[in-house]
Amino acid sequence: MRILAMGAHPDDVELFCAGTLAHYVRQGAHVTVAIFTNGELGSRTLSPEETAAVREREALRAVGVLGAELLWLGAPDGFLFDTPDTRREAVDAVRRSRPDVIFAHHPGDYHPDHRAVSQLASAARLLAREPSLPSPHPATDRVAPLFYMDTLLGTNGGTPDVWVDITETMEAKEAMLSEHLSQNDARRQRKGADFVDLTKQQAEYRGQQVGVRYAEAFTCAPSHPATSALDLTPAGDDVRLPLCATPR
Repeated sequence: MRILAMGAHPDDVELFCAGTLAHYVRQGAHVTVAIFTNGELGSRTLSPEETAAVREREALRAVGVLGAELLWLGAPDGFLFDTPDTRREAVDAVRRSRPDVIFAHHPGDYHPDHRAVSQLASAARLLAREPSLPSPHPATDRVAPLFYMDTLLGTNGGTPDVWVDITETMEAKEAMLSEHLSQNDARRQRKGADFVDLTKQQAEYRGQQVGVRYAEAFTCAPSHPATSALDLTPAGDDVRLPLCATPR
């Protein structure tokens, strides 16, 4: 099984779906993490070029915790749009990774770069199948199901469709986020707590909704072809996720 997680910035995927990715990896799935921007606005002391270099190294170490593959697309931080060029890059990411499942940002997320990734993922999963669209990689033979990741502390994302129990993989999620040293240091200076603290707060919040210690929540993409919870573990594949009962 092959999984593609598409994030706007280094650390986004870790915040919102790393526990679920760890479940996949532990069962032999191949995971690719595609990061669209270089994160150059993530420091108030380093130059944008220095910050981008630091954040790429941190992203590589983070995906290394899982043994996942990193696609670093390098668009300017804060200025990601659904343009012909970025849409082609998104298509290339889908064709290169050939996923059975795609995770991407929620269309209602607070950050404009996150919303852009949501649009790009929705378009790319359809266009990747079109053989007349030129690309360094061959067209896919199907449209991969798309799941929207949670929003920050669940705001502006509506009610999720699927909860995954990540209690057993929370340690891996925290380890991945811990590799983003520059961002954790910056957040501690601003907020008094780092991103590991934030992700535990979010995972506890979602876990309380479904009666487990830690959980991640996702929304099924409603656009054609619509996604369902069953698409997280396609029929005929041995990979299974600890899905939680939907709260009433």
